[in-house]
Amino acid sequence: MEKRGISHLEVIFAFIIFISAVGFGLFFFNTGDSSRLVDTMLVYAFREIEQNTSTTLEVFSVNISAPLVQGAIVAMNFSGIGGNVSVETYDGTVLSSKRGGSDGELVFVKSPDWNAEDFLFVRFNEEFGEDQAVGEVVHNASWYRLGSSEKRAMISAKKFKLLNYSYYADYRDLKSQENFNLPDRADFGFSLMFDNGDGIVAENTIPADFEVFSDSKRVEVLREDGSTVFADLVVKVW
Repeated sequence: MEKRGISHLEVIFAFIIFISAVGFGLFFFNTGDSSRLVDTMLVYAFREIEQNTSTTLEVFSVNISAPLVQGAIVAMNFSGIGGNVSVETYDGTVLSSKRGGSDGELVFVKSPDWNAEDFLFVRFNEEFGEDQAVGEVVHNASWYRLGSSEKRAMISAKKFKLLNYSYYADYRDLKSQENFNLPDRADFGFSLMFDNGDGIVAENTIPADFEVFSDSKRVEVLREDGSTVFADLVVKVW
């Protein structure tokens, strides 16, 4: 069998591939490029914080057929929807509510005057509080009409506080490869700052002679009382 030698063209192609691979590695992993390292750390930190503190709020709008309602309680069918429930009027007043039915498919809502509360937002999330003291009635589909619905990803204030606790309880573990995967020679901090001046801050002492890089992102937050607000998620690297 005739053996074929490596052609000059194949050698050139192999060399080009080798140089490209080396260049790619130097471009993305060159720790001497401080600006690229900082950008990468900020991206990683934002991603990990959002992954560890995110939650999904599912919201349904509901029109109440007030003239047909008999009594103070209305039962609504939300089959296949998970999470605890919270019900608000159009102006933000929270009504007493609970989940029930054989498979939890019904939501029972109580109002002192349905003529004054003919439009509701029925919201579902795993972090809402326990069911309230609301009686149960027979489901009557003519008493209400489901409207639009939406799912909104947002930051959970409760989860953010837990991440804040982890930061101070074991900072090195949080920064490790198994978690945030940030370099040993760099440090970071983060905070969630609300418009009223309140905030949740996780930040170790920054040496006076260190340069600090930061970035911020406007995010929607689900607070522990069930309300939603906007806040600034800030990440610092030094």
